[in-house]
Amino acid sequence: MIDENILEVKSLSKSYSVYSNLLQLEIDKKIIFKNLSFVLKFNTSLGVLGASGVGKTTLIKIVSRIEEPDSGEIILDGKNIKEYDYKEFATKLQLLFQNSFSMLNPRYKIKFLIKERVKQYFKLNNLEYNKKIINQKIEELLEITKLPKTVLDAYPYQLSGGQKQRVAILLIISLYPKIIILDEPLSALDISLQAQMLNFFLELKEKFKLSYIFITHDRNLAEYFCDNILVLHEGGSYEIK
Repeated sequence: MIDENILEVKSLSKSYSVYSNLLQLEIDKKIIFKNLSFVLKFNTSLGVLGASGVGKTTLIKIVSRIEEPDSGEIILDGKNIKEYDYKEFATKLQLLFQNSFSMLNPRYKIKFLIKERVKQYFKLNNLEYNKKIINQKIEELLEITKLPKTVLDAYPYQLSGGQKQRVAILLIISLYPKIIILDEPLSALDISLQAQMLNFFLELKEKFKLSYIFITHDRNLAEYFCDNILVLHEGGSYEIK
């Protein structure tokens, strides 16, 4: 199973038009990447490195189906991502945003946010559930993410930065995806928490047999955490290490 490709990106190209306000027409195209190809194997981590503006965010958006590429295709778990409906795609791939705290609606207590997400898991998989089953699943997820039950009665603003990130991760893994995209997941945390969170991601990787795409600007972090590294360069070129 370890040699199987969970994600295949084939000859992906993306560019954006450059317009002249004076002439009111397109004067150039900015190539983000050209004929980009790579694979993500089952239960491995792929780091994506590159300077600001080389296409890391664009790549995330395309793989997550937020944007369309100019050309190329993406195969997720043996199927073109365009063939998935919303429900099935949500159980395959999830994105942990750089500002993961944005996932936590400040108007609601953590218990409500988790409960709604757990209900979504049962609905997406057409499974029956009741209050007891929901509560059991919540307790299980709290244990996995090493969060105390006291967070359930708190609002997001009452939690520490590390707790808020763990709640965001809990919301993601509650859908049991096969791939999680980590977009600069440590940038909002204190240095003291970064190593702790990185090891926590590794624990989740083994427990759930996850595959990660790890977006970062830090080569040392990528080399520590990832099995392979995709380096994006200005002008659309790339290399895989």
